[in-house]
Amino acid sequence: MSRHRSPAAGAPGRGTVDVRRLLAGTGAPPLRTRRQALRRGATAAAVTGGALAVVAPVASLLATDPSAVESTQVGLASADVVDDELFSADGAALAASVLPVRREADPPGLAAAENLLKSAGLNDAARRAEEERLAREARTNCDVDLSDLGAVKPWVRDAARFLSCLYDRPDLIGVAGRGRVSDHPTGRALDLMTTGAHGDRIAACALANREALGISYVIWEQRINYGDGWESMENRGNATENHFDHVHVSFERSSGSGTPDPDLCT
Repeated sequence: MSRHRSPAAGAPGRGTVDVRRLLAGTGAPPLRTRRQALRRGATAAAVTGGALAVVAPVASLLATDPSAVESTQVGLASADVVDDELFSADGAALAASVLPVRREADPPGLAAAENLLKSAGLNDAARRAEEERLAREARTNCDVDLSDLGAVKPWVRDAARFLSCLYDRPDLIGVAGRGRVSDHPTGRALDLMTTGAHGDRIAACALANREALGISYVIWEQRINYGDGWESMENRGNATENHFDHVHVSFERSSGSGTPDPDLCT
């Protein structure tokens, strides 16, 4: 079996390329010779499974200033090549053709981990949304006793539960007789007995959910509101008639448009 013979010290041998001479333009093999060398290099790479060793920094191969390259040589060798006749070639061109292009690959399992985190985030968001929904339902669906309301309309009963649970279960009045025109006898009115700031909040909450609850107007502290602002009312002579001790809520002849939102209430 023939073996590779190292060239004499100080002189370029067969199988090496003097980059300085190549970059300076002297000693470069003719085009035909270089093409043959490249074909031989490709054949050698195929025979050895691509096990070509380039013995020089890549930066030296690609240097544009010939004077900066002192004695850099490129050696192409393979432990499996037994042909004694190695080839000479354009070092920069051959290096560019055989050096691998490195690609930074994602760490194993990174995509799966990211998908898992996204899924967990979505699950957490869904869980929080469900907990908030249940908390809202608990706030507005307490076990308040509505039996004293009488035969009020179903949407009036729903509004009574909603407002009563949110605001500490005030005393409620539903169906009742009145000596003047009123929605109480028809089951389309609700009184929530309260005073002061507590009444302010109940009146504001009812108006904020007016369409959802099917409310036509609210009376509080001698004022009436149809949904477009408060208007003063005449003095009826006492606190009850002037609605200083209760919030009066009258309702439409049909149910509201949807589910009331407690987050609109303070």
